[in-house]
Amino acid sequence: MATTTAPASAPTIAEEAKVLAKALANRFGPAYSTQIDDRRHLVYVSALDKVTSRYVMSVLAAYYDAQRQLLFQPGRQWNVVVILPTLADFRRLAPDAKVLGLYQHSMRTLLSISLSNVLLHEFTHAMHHQDQASVNQRHAIWVAEGLATLYQQSRAKGAKVEILTDSSLLTVRKAIEDGQALPLAELFEMDQKAFMKRPELSYLQARAVMLYLYRQGKLKGFYQAYKDTFSQDPTGRLAMEEALGKKLEDIEANWRKWVVSQDVWRPGVSRKALLGIRMEADEGGVRVTRLLPGSVAQSSGRLRIGDVITAIAGRDTPTPAALTEVVRSLLPGEIVDIVVIRDGRATVIHQLLGATGR
Repeated sequence: MATTTAPASAPTIAEEAKVLAKALANRFGPAYSTQIDDRRHLVYVSALDKVTSRYVMSVLAAYYDAQRQLLFQPGRQWNVVVILPTLADFRRLAPDAKVLGLYQHSMRTLLSISLSNVLLHEFTHAMHHQDQASVNQRHAIWVAEGLATLYQQSRAKGAKVEILTDSSLLTVRKAIEDGQALPLAELFEMDQKAFMKRPELSYLQARAVMLYLYRQGKLKGFYQAYKDTFSQDPTGRLAMEEALGKKLEDIEANWRKWVVSQDVWRPGVSRKALLGIRMEADEGGVRVTRLLPGSVAQSSGRLRIGDVITAIAGRDTPTPAALTEVVRSLLPGEIVDIVVIRDGRATVIHQLLGATGR
């Protein structure tokens, strides 16, 4: 009598994570460590030191939980690979030498040399990708980039995520005042090619719309309405009107008024924050060329000459001007996280900010 063999059951997500971790360990070698966050289905392969690796994992765990609670409902899930490489390996793996991170949808892999804004931006894309797949939708680019840039300027505070108002809102405000802002109907209907024609405005304006929804307490309602009405209107106009209970023309008028009314700067103080370094532009950030005598940078011993600073207090510092702007927006006496590339590897240091003499 012939016997039949029952088909093998499909591996679980947890089992797949172990297989992935082993394959990644073999691929990247002993200079890298692998960690699995089974609860969130994240597989890490990292060239960072243990302390910095734990820091990144805790940050992404907070963002995963916050975004699940507010926006992305449990549905179709898979393991997302998070690769935190050396600078040399990143340049070898990244197709665009100018970027600091990317999420590859087809491979479900996030690759980043950034440990701040860019990492959060691409992680949001990874979360959003899963949510779109769960409902078999492909969302408008303004929605995808609006959400990613919204969370890009934020910070984890314990188990919560605080969305920040940053200086990018000034650019949108100026565009509105100069009559250069994109009409919302036009922004909503853009495909990727049109969106990328004016990225210096389209990204920031998409964020400003999402920030407005968030501040009004309507972001969750909008996103759910968007998925519910997607087959009728993939642009998001219908969902916006449903979430805010008004026609788009009235919504836009209120949104523009709100943007113009925003003050993104701290009140002036007589003594401004000071880091105490000399610096120069470098690929991917700002290189420290000197620690000023008597400064907190010199006395703390945490920063070193040759360090390339890529972010301060969760904000990217691609140029000396950007770094100066970030430091000036902070207050003397604050302790901030500074992401640096040192000896080809990213790491995070905690640095006290000093004060100017006046």
